[in-house]
Amino acid sequence: MISTATATAPERETGAQLIRAITLLTQKMTIEAFAPYGEIINERGDVGLDLDGGAASVVAQTVEARPLEFSFLGRHQRTEQVFVPVGRGRSIIAVAPPCENGSAGPDVERMAAFLVDGSCAFKLHRGSWHTSAFPLDESATFLVLDRENTLEEDYDLRDLTTTLGIVVEIRQ
Repeated sequence: MISTATATAPERETGAQLIRAITLLTQKMTIEAFAPYGEIINERGDVGLDLDGGAASVVAQTVEARPLEFSFLGRHQRTEQVFVPVGRGRSIIAVAPPCENGSAGPDVERMAAFLVDGSCAFKLHRGSWHTSAFPLDESATFLVLDRENTLEEDYDLRDLTTTLGIVVEIRQ
């Protein structure tokens, strides 16, 4: 896989900390390119979903358009998640692969941004770091399948600016 993360802006000072900007170039979500982060669900058949023995939960999530930049990534170490776009809305999702050391932070050198064209669902591997979707229109809605109480019991959120001194921009 070719890394799409590049440092593109000079460091800038905010308070006592220097911040480095990293730019991710949006790429097409293909089976091969997305494999380190999860699976694309685009055909009939069984979809295995590891919920760590918990009860399944399905919720509708609508996200509003916002600038294509972030400084936080989250992950769920005990469960996988499936995202099903509703209404074929297009969006972008940024991801980093699960850590080999479960307590480590995201590998920013292996981050990627993918175009979600609304034509199929996708599943994130257990431990994959991710952002909420960035809608390319006013908003995007997803059905999200995961373990009940995942956000309350199994959500590891990392501030990339505080921990690594970076902010991430996405370019289409």
